[in-house]
Amino acid sequence: MSIEKLNECIKSKKANHSRSREVIYNLLLNSNECLSVSQITKELSQTYPKKLSLNSLYRHLNFFIESELVIVIQDDYKRAYYHLKENNPMFFNICTNCTNIKKLDYKEISASSEFIDAEFITIHKKCEKCKQK
Repeated sequence: MSIEKLNECIKSKKANHSRSREVIYNLLLNSNECLSVSQITKELSQTYPKKLSLNSLYRHLNFFIESELVIVIQDDYKRAYYHLKENNPMFFNICTNCTNIKKLDYKEISASSEFIDAEFITIHKKCEKCKQK
């Protein structure tokens, strides 16, 4: 994905171009992890000179979800994490102990044909860190 995909969605939805929307999208684009709202807010406070309200942040995230640019994953405590949607099937592991979410490599998973059309799949099992404890 690239910033061009965002610009196409803005044009097709006839939305206004927003610098804060672009900054949030770039943050997600450059992250390999699933990010929560608090993590996004923390990163934005370090890189974006203006203070962004939570209302605006949620509005932009909802725009991304409605535009099918971003997926939202919830852990067992209903905390939401955001990740850019990819062309390949996406697999995530939610640790049953610490609830950390990690994106798994597509090649590591042998998905059965019934899941090929799924937008993403979450697997609930202990992460490597918790297994070693």
